[in-house]
Amino acid sequence: MRRRCAQRNDFGAWMPLDWGRPWITFWWTPLFMKPLLRVGCVVALGVLAWALPPALRADGAGTRPIQLETNLEAVIPSQLKSLLLENPEVRFLITVNEEGKLSDYLAIEATHHELLPRAEELLRQAVFAPALDQGKPVQASCEITVRFFDPDQRAYRNGMGPMPFGNTSMEGANRRIYEVSKARFVYRRAETSELDQPVEMRETKVLVMTDAAGQPAAGECVVEYYIDSRGEVRQPRVVKSDNDTVALSALMTLQRTRYAPVTRAGLPAYVKVRQPMSYAPAVAADSKPPGK
Repeated sequence: MRRRCAQRNDFGAWMPLDWGRPWITFWWTPLFMKPLLRVGCVVALGVLAWALPPALRADGAGTRPIQLETNLEAVIPSQLKSLLLENPEVRFLITVNEEGKLSDYLAIEATHHELLPRAEELLRQAVFAPALDQGKPVQASCEITVRFFDPDQRAYRNGMGPMPFGNTSMEGANRRIYEVSKARFVYRRAETSELDQPVEMRETKVLVMTDAAGQPAAGECVVEYYIDSRGEVRQPRVVKSDNDTVALSALMTLQRTRYAPVTRAGLPAYVKVRQPMSYAPAVAADSKPPGK
């Protein structure tokens, strides 16, 4: 009598009776089933990775971006309610240090320039968790958005209140003016050719750092930064430098530099600057940022 060494499974495939070697069953599985088994293994591993603690996810070394721990949503300023702004918001480029403190920020775009003061106030009050690199807090940058809403409009759209706009002729006139030239009120980066006046430096204090041997900075570097609507230097970075001492001297000098407010067509704007800076031991005090 012939001995049975296999039997058919629910899919009609022959399966070995030797369950002490379960790996053999894979080879007895029909070809059309093998990709499904592989996909199932990948999904199972993905679920397992999702269940891990946050510090162990991503690349397995505790890497994560900046985390926002507060809500960045606010009621729209009263003077803008009648304009019926579409998606009123302000986008920022922010830098958060190793301690989770907001060290620098730049408003890069806003639906209306009058949203900026309230948006900046909310941003300065926000709470962040620092970015992690291999489990260690590090300074990092990212974009973040502050959004606005009108509670009366929200209630009207939900059928819980009357129409909240168009109550006066003045509101109607303001809305018509805005609709005709809404692009003019958008806050965005301006090109130097669009500025109402050339970049003008108002004050600065040149700092010359020394290296480990006590020698003052000597060499050249190229820096990039933004000048915002108040004339403050934002998000400076060194593009290239002869050495770290020169780079540090340039960054420290920019922290103590102020410019005239930046405007385009009479309204707030910001501009990007790329500037070479040079330091020499004998004339280091003469090195100045642009506009002087």
